[in-house]
Amino acid sequence: MKILLLEDDKELGKALKELLEQNSFETEWVETLEDFNLYARTRTFDLFIMDRAIKNKDSLYTLKELRKTVTTPAIFLTVKSSLSDKLEGFEANIDDYITKPFYKEELLARIKAIANRNMPKGIIKVKNIEIDTQKHTVYIDSKPIENLTQKEFMLLEYLMRNKNRVVKTDSLIDYIWNEDGSVETLKSHIYSLRKKLLDKDLIKTIKGYGYKIDE
Repeated sequence: MKILLLEDDKELGKALKELLEQNSFETEWVETLEDFNLYARTRTFDLFIMDRAIKNKDSLYTLKELRKTVTTPAIFLTVKSSLSDKLEGFEANIDDYITKPFYKEELLARIKAIANRNMPKGIIKVKNIEIDTQKHTVYIDSKPIENLTQKEFMLLEYLMRNKNRVVKTDSLIDYIWNEDGSVETLKSHIYSLRKKLLDKDLIKTIKGYGYKIDE
């Protein structure tokens, strides 16, 4: 799960990032509304965690604008704790509202609850290939494949979740490698995945755009 964290308090931001990553949530931390808006619109995330008061501005209005095109689940984590503050958040389609100070156990529990509500679970199947997302295992004709790397698993799962749709090259790179990825790295992993799946035609290359898996 990839999280975009908006927090302008450096000490708290660092602590939150460490907490989230210690609990296996890949986290990108930004301190300004400008960076948050850019990342939210150009990168792929599974959840936003947002402070409201960012350098004398209210991120509520940024979220309202984002909601016109971006549906990523979001949590406000903020000192703004009045009933009217909370109602404003939910009117802006926030998924949860947590006030500071907070218990880290509660934050983690609420993140996991949102993840469980919004992420597909169980078996994903395309043709003779199945992914068990709970066991982190891939099967071909009901026989497990033992030699997939973590990145290859992430790549296959992402494409299968988006079956019958073309997934842009940039979206795949961003989701799996973030800034460390490249087109050549993606091509290499696609090549390796095709060989391990024993089906060179499963993952289709859409020239100049991305990749696609059809049922």
